[in-house]
Amino acid sequence: MFQDVPITSIVPLENYTPIEFERTIASIRDYGLFHPLILQEAEIDITKGEQTYRIIAGRARLLACQKLGKIIIPATILPFDCPNPHEIALHENLRRNNLPWYEQVELEKELHELRVSEHGEKPKGRPTSEKPGWSQNDTARELGLALGTFSQDMALATELQRNPNLRNVKDKTTALKIIKNIVKRQVAEIEQAIPSEIIMDEVLLGESETLLRTFPNETFDACITDPPWSEYKVEELRSDQGKLLPIFLELFRILKRDSFLFIVTSFVDFPFYTNALPKLGFRVQSYPIIWHKTKTITHGRAPWQYARDYEPIIVAVKGEPSLTTGIELSSILNFDNLHYTKMIHPHEKPIELIEALLRTSTHPGAKVIDPFAGSGVCLEACKKNDRRYIGIEKDKKFYEGILRRLK
Repeated sequence: MFQDVPITSIVPLENYTPIEFERTIASIRDYGLFHPLILQEAEIDITKGEQTYRIIAGRARLLACQKLGKIIIPATILPFDCPNPHEIALHENLRRNNLPWYEQVELEKELHELRVSEHGEKPKGRPTSEKPGWSQNDTARELGLALGTFSQDMALATELQRNPNLRNVKDKTTALKIIKNIVKRQVAEIEQAIPSEIIMDEVLLGESETLLRTFPNETFDACITDPPWSEYKVEELRSDQGKLLPIFLELFRILKRDSFLFIVTSFVDFPFYTNALPKLGFRVQSYPIIWHKTKTITHGRAPWQYARDYEPIIVAVKGEPSLTTGIELSSILNFDNLHYTKMIHPHEKPIELIEALLRTSTHPGAKVIDPFAGSGVCLEACKKNDRRYIGIEKDKKFYEGILRRLK
């Protein structure tokens, strides 16, 4: 039975503060409630003569609606004598088409554990058709999933219990890549072996600060990156240059000793980074590399102004690395700017520029990371020059563009 229910008639919840709570509030405020709650009839409130309800599914949605000041809320009502409300709630939630991947795998695990509690766990090695007992294959069949997919989901749900920060990862594919690296390191530690090689040549979708924490210390030989520039941000964000510094602190941790960090930046941000990076442990060249963007036409300048046809590149190091050339190199690099019709990202850099930095700072086989992958040009340069790479991009559109570029 579906009906609108007064929020005051729902039995109050215990304190419930999931990571996604604020996003739930924003979604309901901006777009409304797409999925009704699932409630079960409880006892009649004698003092008010009203029916009350127990919450079966939708706790975060209920609290969000309460915080938004809503008086009634749509709900599916289960009768008082419904024998399996929890099972109904699990299936109802799994049918939600906007379910985040982490909620999906947690609900799948919860359903599997419910079935095992009902039927007992099927001994390993016993044919799937033989009873008694319940296996992952049985739950996968109930949900209409391939066994391999369901097994991966169970691994993700288990790792989520140990590492709730995985909820910040935007998609399941990236989360799987992360836990594969975690499992490899755990196996190596148990076997007291040399730490295993992390999985390389991958693009990850998500927030850099979160994903960088999943890599072990001193993993990468270099970082070449082009972070957001403050001059391109809206006014209220211009003073918040420091919000990227936790990312560079993580970079210092995961870069090997005697490694390079190149930051393509703006003349506005150059002094900020040259002052901030030494506080994180980096040594910074006091003057930049100048990328002279040949064939650039500057728009919007006054008649008395010179062309804005260059960008500064910060050179920072961890330890005492050496350039690969053995000779002194000019700080002026001349490479044509990309024409806007050929760009797949609004701030894409020419691959020749990235290759020049790559070849003078690393040797073949080096591991390179770009936490602001954007167009993927750094990753393509690595691929073409026999370097291993990891790229991180938080925008799904650009992430998918990088995947196409690297095919």
